[in-house]
Amino acid sequence: MTKLLWWGYLHTSGTVQIKRYFSQLDLDEANESPFVQRSYGPFPASGRDEAEAILRKQFGKEQA
Repeated sequence: MTKLLWWGYLHTSGTVQIKRYFSQLDLDEANESPFVQRSYGPFPASGRDEAEAILRKQFGKEQA
């Protein structure tokens, strides 16, 4: 399976938001937002579930 590029951020509400990566503009706009605590990416993942697992681990938000 081809891996796509993903990125995401930790919202100020504590939720993890997962997005497909298309350009640096994605990250630039997110990092200017007052609602973004931290962003991470781009990184390769084979699908949304894998991308979410990577982000949750990165942000210390692993599900029990």
